[in-house]
Amino acid sequence: MQEVNNLFNDIRYIKGVGPKRALDFNRIGVSSLRDLFYLFPRRYEDRRIIKKISELKPGDRAAIRGEVRLTHLRRSRRNRPIYEAVVDDGSSSIHVSWFNQPYLKNVVKKGSDIILYGKVNFYRGLRMNSPDYEILTSGDPDMGIVAVYPLSGRLTQKFIRKLVRDQLERYRGKIKEFMPDFIIKNYSIISRVDALINLHLPQNIDTIEKARYRLAFEDIFMIQLAIGMKRVKRKFLKQGISHNFTPDTMLDFKNVLPFDLTEAQERVLRRIEKDMLSQSSMNRLLQGEVGTGKTVVAAYASLLGASGGYQTAIMVPTEILAQQQYIRILEFLSPFNIETGLLVGGLKKDSNREIKRDIAVGEISVVVGTHALLQEDVKFNNLGLVIVDEQHKFGVQQRRILKKKGSTPDYLTMTATPIPRTLALTIFGDMDISTIRETPFGERKINTYWVGTERRRYVYGFLKELVDSGAQGFMVCPRIEDSEDELRNVEEVYRELKSFLGPDRVALLHGKMDGEDKKRIVDEFKKGEISVLVSTVVIEAGIDVPDASIIIIEDADRFGLSQLHQLRGRVGRASQNAYCILLADPKTDEARRRLNAMVNIEDGFRISEEDLKIRGSGEILGIRQHGFISTESLQLAYQNLDLLESIKGEAFELLERDPFLEDSANRPLAEELRSRFRFL
Repeated sequence: MQEVNNLFNDIRYIKGVGPKRALDFNRIGVSSLRDLFYLFPRRYEDRRIIKKISELKPGDRAAIRGEVRLTHLRRSRRNRPIYEAVVDDGSSSIHVSWFNQPYLKNVVKKGSDIILYGKVNFYRGLRMNSPDYEILTSGDPDMGIVAVYPLSGRLTQKFIRKLVRDQLERYRGKIKEFMPDFIIKNYSIISRVDALINLHLPQNIDTIEKARYRLAFEDIFMIQLAIGMKRVKRKFLKQGISHNFTPDTMLDFKNVLPFDLTEAQERVLRRIEKDMLSQSSMNRLLQGEVGTGKTVVAAYASLLGASGGYQTAIMVPTEILAQQQYIRILEFLSPFNIETGLLVGGLKKDSNREIKRDIAVGEISVVVGTHALLQEDVKFNNLGLVIVDEQHKFGVQQRRILKKKGSTPDYLTMTATPIPRTLALTIFGDMDISTIRETPFGERKINTYWVGTERRRYVYGFLKELVDSGAQGFMVCPRIEDSEDELRNVEEVYRELKSFLGPDRVALLHGKMDGEDKKRIVDEFKKGEISVLVSTVVIEAGIDVPDASIIIIEDADRFGLSQLHQLRGRVGRASQNAYCILLADPKTDEARRRLNAMVNIEDGFRISEEDLKIRGSGEILGIRQHGFISTESLQLAYQNLDLLESIKGEAFELLERDPFLEDSANRPLAEELRSRFRFL
């Protein structure tokens, strides 16, 4: 265990780091020496191929080396600092600009020997905007293949490279293998120590690929083991709740509904019945796009729990959604005399104290709430079911806190963000997954257009036509207030639309507003007293207005693809034509791919697959919260689903032979598993 202890030493205690640089390392996900070794470079520069400036063409992405001849710090029209330099390599010169980095005047100095890497543009000559840079000094290593890392604060490429090189040299003899021999042989993967060395100090491109493959493979294998171990613990160690309800409960529930269940809804309800009758704890993920009727599923599961005397906690990410869910759940459950409560942060003191008392003594059977449910003084009398809506909005620890308020309660999580099969197999393999695709009102078509901002007045004119005919709509902006990135904000757009449509037809909604004001505005909008709601993404999860038929998303290139699709789901809830207009002037290829995907793809599952292709793993569904999962791992899984299935099979077969990894040959695996996933 000595090796594990050393590798998990806090990064700040490594020679040369200290507390200030440790904070910078923490911001890029490095808290220990182990994290440093597993820090994937963003890319590599082959400095054996340094281009001459005279050979550069606009559009090239290249590395150049030269001398800084001139420097200048100036201000933009918005008073933002711009640091400029002219770099000459003897063949020609290039103009370089960095934005909002005035400190570079103390780093990039006249006479410096500098390496630059970036995209070449042309404006009154060749130029690079905000390229990666490195100041070279005597004694730097030779110009081979160089790793380029994510940076933060005081960190520099040179510092990280030297730190990694020194620590790998020091620990290479202590980095032990943990993957089983038969896995290494059958899948032709290189050793752990060779992978880490070649990840950071590659000799050629081929060794980089082998290193990434090994580390991505082990990532997926360990996740599958962790998933399998959680299943083992539920099967062997944890006794769940077997809920008590009659066979007629479903019929009684259907009889009080003001609509018919879809086939998909009824199929999911039957599976949840089976889960809740079982002695094993339910651990189910329900995925269905906006409008597919997940709330009625939550209500029925709550009814099953209450039938046997158990309480249900339903946690949602926003107060607006909590209010809405509470009203719907109340409608569904009131015919059964089941007491339902609402617990959010904006309650008055007396109401807050009263509902907590009622929860504690068991007078409230179903409580809908926000993060307020996690407060230490929220005690349940007999919590038997936890439902989390939009689970990726909550951290692993938050969900665990809520579950610990009961004794092995059943767990149902719901998401309106469809999950790609790759992620389902890789990340959510310990959960049973149900999917609702059909909507109660049948197929819907949302016409989606991407429009440049120069046509904003035409878009406003179209909005006015719809509003004049009685329609309602949303205008979504990425910012509440002015910011240095020059994005338009809700205050600015609100003033603009009030002038264009009339002050009585437009309202403003954002997260910083008082809870009562938000509730009043949402109620007025739902009653049709307001035609257009100008908002931030606070509407992403929760405002259900059937008459809303248009959503305009400002600076749409700044939103993620899954988030754009979620926002689009706010309209088209009824049978009328619906429109989603993306106002954007994207500056990157990735942003253009997102917008094109929105225009061309309406199915949420295809959108989620495209999102995974574009972003790798990123923050999709909050997967960073699940452990050591890298973009490379998910890319490997995405590109080869057969391999993913094979890895999962190997991990589960291993656990069938040795459920708790107690055999001496598997002890290194068990130690590695505990070090990666502290919940095991």
